[in-house]
Amino acid sequence: MRFKSQHRANKPKSLLSKRLWRYYLRSAERTIKVFKIIHVIFVVGTTTVILVIASLFTPLFAKSVIYVLDHLPIPTMTGAAISSPPTAYVVLGGGLTNDNNNEIILNNFTLNRARTAAAAYHDLPLPVVLSGAEAPWIEKWLLAHGVSGIISENASMNTCENARFTAKRIPLNHIYLITDAYHMARARRQFALNNINVTPLSAPLPVALDWREPAQNLSHSRRAVYELAAYLRDVLRPQADCRETDNISIAELKTPRGQAVKTF
Repeated sequence: MRFKSQHRANKPKSLLSKRLWRYYLRSAERTIKVFKIIHVIFVVGTTTVILVIASLFTPLFAKSVIYVLDHLPIPTMTGAAISSPPTAYVVLGGGLTNDNNNEIILNNFTLNRARTAAAAYHDLPLPVVLSGAEAPWIEKWLLAHGVSGIISENASMNTCENARFTAKRIPLNHIYLITDAYHMARARRQFALNNINVTPLSAPLPVALDWREPAQNLSHSRRAVYELAAYLRDVLRPQADCRETDNISIAELKTPRGQAVKTF
């Protein structure tokens, strides 16, 4: 009888030990699975980061960002903006620089946009609207290259103002917009907000994408990252320094700003 009582007392302890052991095994299995998942995430994440960093020095990154930018949503437009064909070229300035004699000239960004505008104009003559503080210098270059019918908007200092002040300077519904491919998405969005439809005419950057030129590719990658971030900024927190059209007169839009420096 004493042996049976002792056996019954040990049985619950044995069952408890088995339950604890099973719990320990399940916990160990879960822990191993968690570490496996962490390991996979670490390997995949590290590989992705390495590939992204490497792609910055190739055309792949810039081309991927351009694809994304080209497919970002554009605000809804109404009326003639949707139904009418392009009736003008609008050229956005990209900055100025100084030559060896300290004279103000177009920088390479703006020069490429002027060249694109001239080539398009000679294929299909339409009015050319120049937007930005660079307008007087772009106009001088275009006149020297056989372009006429030029209208200048001299007051805008950023992309938001390019669209607002162009819309105030001349009635437009649909335009050929000339800027670089990275800037195009953000510019299209701003013009759409002013109910102006855009057919893009992208000007090349001063340096080309080239598998053999990692430094040039990195220049494109930096531009791509900047424009993607700027687009998101414009959507989430519109530019505080974008002046309202009521604060700018037509006379100011027509008056060159001299050596004013544009911001993007």
